[in-house]
Amino acid sequence: MMAMKPALDLFIDANIVFLLAFCLWSVVQALVSRTVLKHNYPAQLRLMKIALIVTMISPVMAHVAVSAGQFLWPKTPITVSDIAVASYLRGEISIPAVEFEALLNMRGRVLDALFAGEAPWLMALIAVFAAGALVQGIRLTASAASVGRAVGNSYVWRRIGRVDIRLSDTVSVPFAARGFRRHYVVLPSTLVTEPREMRLILAHELQHLRDGDVEWELAFEVMRPLMFWNPAFGFWKRSFDKLRELSCDQKVVARQRIGSQDYMDCLIGFCERQVTGPLPRAMHVAFFRAQDRSSKHAFRERIMALTNRPNSARMRLALPVLSCLLAVGVSLAAASVRQPGDWSQDRLMLSTIVNLERLEAINRR
Repeated sequence: MMAMKPALDLFIDANIVFLLAFCLWSVVQALVSRTVLKHNYPAQLRLMKIALIVTMISPVMAHVAVSAGQFLWPKTPITVSDIAVASYLRGEISIPAVEFEALLNMRGRVLDALFAGEAPWLMALIAVFAAGALVQGIRLTASAASVGRAVGNSYVWRRIGRVDIRLSDTVSVPFAARGFRRHYVVLPSTLVTEPREMRLILAHELQHLRDGDVEWELAFEVMRPLMFWNPAFGFWKRSFDKLRELSCDQKVVARQRIGSQDYMDCLIGFCERQVTGPLPRAMHVAFFRAQDRSSKHAFRERIMALTNRPNSARMRLALPVLSCLLAVGVSLAAASVRQPGDWSQDRLMLSTIVNLERLEAINRR
């Protein structure tokens, strides 16, 4: 059981970093909303992807940040624990040293009690999380099977490289998905009689494939069983889905040289039919999710995004600067939540104070 402690420590750190990274992204997004990138959704999506990639490799980035900090500022604490110890030794925290040390070691004591079976409520909490992860895993498997059936029940209309464009009589919402080797764009067969609308929707789904949005959707769904309880996961996912669609719409209009009015007419006409379908919400990227409670708000935002063309020439400097700030910020956040390694001079001093307090308490008795 004790061999699982490092894995559980890593799991806790990953969830904390995930939450801190989203807070940092929210601050950056608030700043972006006041700059020239306000209506540049492809740039905002790129920034979010950078933040997510850095968050996913945060253990490596944390190691780099700690190593760089020790090289550049050898005596400067980086982790939250070391910063708290330094503050205590400077007299900025006025509580008994024994209590302060107990607070610092709280996570370790909780995990020790968990693995020793001394806290039944902790075992029950872990069981609840495990059951939730199992349910999410089952839903993920069911979604994959449902998308697989939808693709299997369709028939190939055209092939473009590794992309199969397929028509289906059973789905009413176009979507993009992928298998192990091939990508799929599944369109309702009724679109054959609407060539103009079909061309615009097909351009939209192919743009999702170019941007790797299906792979990002899969990555989010694979993380869901481990992160479903973390509020940051839901916030990340909703923000990503929103920017993904707004970015795709703007790129299609710019890349295909399609008039914004024509694209808006297509989107409005498609949504007026109030399409619904049996497809699940995961494992694919749909043209429009009419089942969402916020579908009206999302539809309005997509229309507004088409009326505000981004100016790519004005983001050449802002995008690299913001990307560096995000990478540095997430790396420092990941480094700050790490558990302290070896005994530093400050920790030795704290241990000495704790021992002196204990000796004093013994002498008083």
